[in-house]
Amino acid sequence: METIRISQKEIDFQKLDQVIRKHVPSGFSIRNNKHAFVKKIDFSKLHCFKELNENRTKLSLGSLGGGNHFIECNVDEDGNIYFVIHSGSRNLGKVVAEFYQKKAYELLKSQSENRSKIIQQLRNEGREKEIEAALKDIKSEYIPKDLAYLEGVWFDRYMHDMAIAQEYALWNRKAMMDEIVKNMDLTVVEQFTTVHNYIDIEHMILRKGAISAQKGEKVLIPINMRDGSLIAIGKGNPDWNYSAPHGAGRILSRSKAKATLSLDEFKETMKDVWSTSVLESTLDESPMAYKEMKEIIENTKEAIEVIKVIKPLYNFKAN
Repeated sequence: METIRISQKEIDFQKLDQVIRKHVPSGFSIRNNKHAFVKKIDFSKLHCFKELNENRTKLSLGSLGGGNHFIECNVDEDGNIYFVIHSGSRNLGKVVAEFYQKKAYELLKSQSENRSKIIQQLRNEGREKEIEAALKDIKSEYIPKDLAYLEGVWFDRYMHDMAIAQEYALWNRKAMMDEIVKNMDLTVVEQFTTVHNYIDIEHMILRKGAISAQKGEKVLIPINMRDGSLIAIGKGNPDWNYSAPHGAGRILSRSKAKATLSLDEFKETMKDVWSTSVLESTLDESPMAYKEMKEIIENTKEAIEVIKVIKPLYNFKAN
């Protein structure tokens, strides 16, 4: 997430919605021209560069993903206004993940084929009695495709490319925020970044469903599109791997939410938030699909200190 606090105390939400729809592509849409921040990324350094649709990737920088990705305008109890953007590395992260997952499986499969050659060699040499032991070794080393792993040089290449994908995600969010700030003529007085579902390469911590919460670190934790987000300070608790949850977490899967929740109920609970995104297509993002804020606050006291709750005034999701 990218978060800014601005000096303005009022926002024209109709204008904001028009600005976002004009200048921030969402879902599968991309920009018509490249954002200036694309120069921050050297795509040629990617080891999996040949797998990339370079032009589309560059035009995607400054675009909002689907699902639970959002752009939000919030207010705190003192009347300060914030903008929050939640989005990721778009298709680049998918390309990196799929390339290295496939490579991991191919490498492990190749090792298995080499072991088969050894068995054939044992037969040719009349050492059949040793085959059973060899087969047991092969069975014990079988790894499902989804659990294939990398090591050595390929692990290093994966980490290198993942770092670039994470940098891309950072600048993607900043590019969207830049478009909103420029076209709404906003004055930024504070800005900070909170990252989740990533590899903390410096500390070698994989954070899935989690954010960094180092001691003194300012973080934002979104709850849902009605209740807003928590702004908190990390406690740097080693028992929590210096981490905190990245959000409220779902209590209904997307399919179950769409099957059990009603659009009328969704609209009613969102009546105090200006939004053109409360639709059938976003029903799976209804506040009722997520855990309650108080539950998150109560269960994260060892990891973070909540200093503010910011409430949504405006919400946009791809629709």
